[in-house]
Amino acid sequence: MKKNYFFLMKTFVVLSLFFAVACSSDNGDDIPRVGQPYQGGIVAYIDETGKHGLIAAPEDQSPGIQWYNGSYIETGATAIAIGTGKSNTEKIIEEQSAGTYAAKLCDDLVLNGYSDWFLPSKDELNELYKNRAEIGGFSNTSFYWSSSEDESFSACVQNFASGIQPSDDKSMGCRVRAVRAF
Repeated sequence: MKKNYFFLMKTFVVLSLFFAVACSSDNGDDIPRVGQPYQGGIVAYIDETGKHGLIAAPEDQSPGIQWYNGSYIETGATAIAIGTGKSNTEKIIEEQSAGTYAAKLCDDLVLNGYSDWFLPSKDELNELYKNRAEIGGFSNTSFYWSSSEDESFSACVQNFASGIQPSDDKSMGCRVRAVRAF
């Protein structure tokens, strides 16, 4: 009887250690989910690796601001893909410099200890639209600016009522929601 007891205890300990090691490996529990607070904002998008994505500011930075600083020029910020919003924002600011406009507003933002915010590209903004219920705080009747330029006088926007992504005159006042990458 004693031998069986020790055998069972030994088996229990070995199995417990095995499961403890197996369960402590990277099982994804530390990966944030869309809609969760994370690194200064709300997770808005996670890429296919599950390790990188976008964080949206918890609220809009402006209820209506123009895309440009008053000059209709081509900035070269024409990229639309996920991962291009930061470089678009940098190009816009390099060409437009000082002023009060969407990209500058995002670039100047310091929020919850983070200062690397930017105006999302067209595709990044679309991810915010698709996940708007989980992120929260969007105006469902408004247009939001992207950092993706269409021409010298227009840039891409997204209608948060319908989801369409037309271009609009850079002088128009549209909402802005800053994002940052992780």
